[in-house]
Amino acid sequence: MIHHSPLPDVEIPDLPLTEYVLAGGAGQPDKPALIDGASGRAMTYGELEHAIRSLAGGLAAGGFGRGDVLALMAPNGPEYAVVFHGAAMAGGTVTTINPAYTQAEVHHQPPPGWFKPGSVSRPGSSTR
Repeated sequence: MIHHSPLPDVEIPDLPLTEYVLAGGAGQPDKPALIDGASGRAMTYGELEHAIRSLAGGLAAGGFGRGDVLALMAPNGPEYAVVFHGAAMAGGTVTTINPAYTQAEVHHQPPPGWFKPGSVSRPGSSTR
């Protein structure tokens, strides 16, 4: 049985998700885009766009793009959105991994052969 909503259909714009998200703050770079519920720390639309574009450029310069998959395992926070949208803007695909997963669950999440050897780093660490 198919259920239909009594509400009107949702309009889905014909543009990439990241462009749609950033359009919400067009002309309002100082407006909060993301607020960390736990700390109250806010990221403005201007900061969000700059961070997304910077990460996307860095990923693309490093060879990440269409056909590549980025596994994102992080707690909810503004940086999560930056990484998700940065990878998408660079042309890649994002697979999200719940940080509460056990090692066995994480091991079985990505399909075989998805990993592309390259540099891996954590915030504050160096890959060189």
